[in-house]
Amino acid sequence: MASQTQHPHLPLPDYFSKFASIYVRQTGHSTLNILADVITENVQTSAHPIGPDSVVHDTAAGPGIGAAALVARLPKDQLPKEMLVSDNVVMMVSAARESLVASPLPHVDCREIDSQDLSSVPDNYFTHSIDNFSIFTFVRPVDAVRETCRTLRQGGLAIFTCWRRFAPMYIVHAAQKKIRPDLPLMPTPNPQFYEEGVLRKVVEEGGFARDSTTMVDKVLVVSDDENIAGLTMLMSGPLMSKAREGYTEEEESRWAESVSQSVKEEIEQFGGIRFEAYVLLATK
Repeated sequence: MASQTQHPHLPLPDYFSKFASIYVRQTGHSTLNILADVITENVQTSAHPIGPDSVVHDTAAGPGIGAAALVARLPKDQLPKEMLVSDNVVMMVSAARESLVASPLPHVDCREIDSQDLSSVPDNYFTHSIDNFSIFTFVRPVDAVRETCRTLRQGGLAIFTCWRRFAPMYIVHAAQKKIRPDLPLMPTPNPQFYEEGVLRKVVEEGGFARDSTTMVDKVLVVSDDENIAGLTMLMSGPLMSKAREGYTEEEESRWAESVSQSVKEEIEQFGGIRFEAYVLLATK
C-alpha cells in the first residue's frame, strides 16, 4: 500500500540559502517531503534508526536536501554526530554549505565529490547513506551503489529514492503535444528506472543482498498554490528548454500558457500534481 502525504507543508528551515530555497520551491518540495516521510515512517521505525551516534552520508545531495529532511523530522538530540553532504556540482555544494552552517547538525562537511567515485572516503565509514532522487542521473548507477555499499559499515542502512511517476515530465509532454505534437517528446535520463524492479536490480548489482532490501512505494499529491506555482515555474523555465527545441518564436511564446493548461488538467485528474516514488532500504 502506498503511503500518501496529502498536505506536504514541511517548512523550509530559515537558514536555507536563497539558491537552495529556489531549488526546493521549483521541485514543489517533493524531494524534501518524500524523504522526510521516509525518515519518519521507514528509517526511524527500522532496526537501524538514525541517532546521535550515527555518521550519515547525503550523497548527490543537491543543496543538502537529505540534511534538511533530518533536521525537519528528528529531535535535536537525535541528529547524527557527523554528516557528509556531497555533490559533484560546485554550486550545489556551495548552497549546501551556506545553508547548513547555521543548522543544528553537530558536524557537517560539504564537499564536491562524484558519487560514482568515493575514493576519498574510507571503507566501512558511514552508518547511513542517503541517495535521494539521484540514482537515475548517474552515468554509472551501479558504480554509485557499489561505492555506497563499500563506504557503509556492516549493518549500515542505505536509503535509495527514485521516481516512479515524475509529474513534471507528464505535464511537459502534455504541453509539448498541444503546441508541436509532431516533434519528439523531451527525454528523461535513464527512463528504465521508472519501471518496477529496476532500482532493486541495480542495488543488488551494486553489492546489496536481495534479502537485506525492503521496497516501499510513496505517493505525494502537491495541492497547495505555493508549491504548484514553484513547479509551474520549473516547467516554464530554462531547465525545460529542451522541450522547446525546434520551436518558432511564436510557438515559444505559447509555452507558458500550454504548461499552465497542462497543470490544470493534471490537478483535475489527481486533485493536485501527483508524484509516485520507489523507496528501497538496503542493509549491508
